Amino acid sequence: MLVGDLEALLFERFPRERAEAWDRPGLTVGDPRAEVVAVACALDPTPSNVRAAAALGANVLLTHHPAFLDPPAILTPEPATSSQAGAAAFEAARLDVSLVAMHTNLDRSEEALDLSASLLKLSRTGRLVEPDGYGALLDAQGLSLGELADRAAAAFPCTPVVWGSESRRLGRVAFCSGSLGSLGSFAVSQGVDCVIAGEAGYHRTLELSEQGVAAILVGHDASELPYAGLLAQVVRDARPDTRIHILDEGLRWHAHVTEGGSHV
Repeated sequence: MLVGDLEALLFERFPRERAEAWDRPGLTVGDPRAEVVAVACALDPTPSNVRAAAALGANVLLTHHPAFLDPPAILTPEPATSSQAGAAAFEAARLDVSLVAMHTNLDRSEEALDLSASLLKLSRTGRLVEPDGYGALLDAQGLSLGELADRAAAAFPCTPVVWGSESRRLGRVAFCSGSLGSLGSFAVSQGVDCVIAGEAGYHRTLELSEQGVAAILVGHDASELPYAGLLAQVVRDARPDTRIHILDEGLRWHAHVTEGGSHV
């Protein structure tokens, strides 16, 4: 299988036309005619992840986030002298590691929405934005906000930030990976009781709270780290003979716990 073949099979599963106009899915660095030796899957194409992929003998780093949206103006080995994107591209070219990403076209896929339901152990009832937009609608009937926060903490190993009374009983819930952005307005219009998202700005979350929608924020990276496993499974299903690694990224942040056990 060539790198170009890998890109094609991924676009067959996550069509390019379903990505946002500003997005840059697919191959950003590398030779599409190169033979795939092994694939490393991760959330972010950082310089360290490029090096980790190369150390494992992988000549493709397949990620959710693209290496860049706007091409970096300067390519140097160190982010401090160019940018993270510039350093990642430099390392990828130096180590002969192709960078391939499936981003917003993956976010709105059936596979991604079903994955959130599976991780949270909830039934999926639809999409937040129909007919083919972002967000999974989930049935949390009977759960309290605190119980749902516990499930989110286990599903996306982290200490979530919770807006709302933890004793509140829930019904319809929406899951939105990454940044909530303007999707909060859809949650209100759909009569959602709670939104689970990676992150949301204070004023957007305040607006939701004032409109009666609770929120559980797990961190942008925490909400999307499972996509590395999803991408690995897609490649494994299509080309079972391909050697695949999932990089152990973990979270880049933590919630500080005080001596008394309170989270700050």
